[in-house]
Amino acid sequence: MASPIAHSFAGFWTFLVFAKQLQIRLPVQWRQYVLKLSVLVLLANLPDFDFPISLALLGNDSLHHGFSHSLAADALVALAVSCVWRIAPGFWRSAMIYFTAYGSHLLVDLCSGRTLGWTNTGSGIPLLWPWPKEFSSPLILIPGVRHGSLRAIFSMDNAWASVYELLIFGAITVIIFVLWKPKLKSRILGKLGKRKLKLGPNRPASEVSKHLRSELQRQK
Repeated sequence: MASPIAHSFAGFWTFLVFAKQLQIRLPVQWRQYVLKLSVLVLLANLPDFDFPISLALLGNDSLHHGFSHSLAADALVALAVSCVWRIAPGFWRSAMIYFTAYGSHLLVDLCSGRTLGWTNTGSGIPLLWPWPKEFSSPLILIPGVRHGSLRAIFSMDNAWASVYELLIFGAITVIIFVLWKPKLKSRILGKLGKRKLKLGPNRPASEVSKHLRSELQRQK
């Protein structure tokens, strides 16, 4: 399995998709959405809660990678959370966002294994539960962490795996923001162009530039 670092990044990416759909200006409005971000990150880590439960009840990890790592659990959690709190307008829209956040965990685990590359070393998850077959990707992109015992959990192998996840997922996040910024500016320019047309062609260019600077300043 991957560590909470990878799964938390995946939950954050789900939040970015959600923010883009609702055209949220994150640099300005991020404080209003901290709770929603926290919920999505929690859902992205939720399937692994079977691990501490298994340790507490049985003293081992035998319950890990069970029902919680299936599409059935994903759908049930998404529907249940939507009944309690809707993160977006509409029940089904909220359910899809929750489904994506929870499902990001399954996708990351599918690509986790002992050795990177086309190695087929994934431990597998019961994606189509109750069908007992376990699925894993032949392409392993994430080394994953060892969790057979407390000694394995706090091993140097797990420390290096966590550093790997932090670097790779952090780099992907930086790339997302770099690609996001030009699109954000072009959207602002498009809105200002439409506003200028509405206000008339004789509006001074200096006034339009002032509005452009103020809009861009809000995004920083």
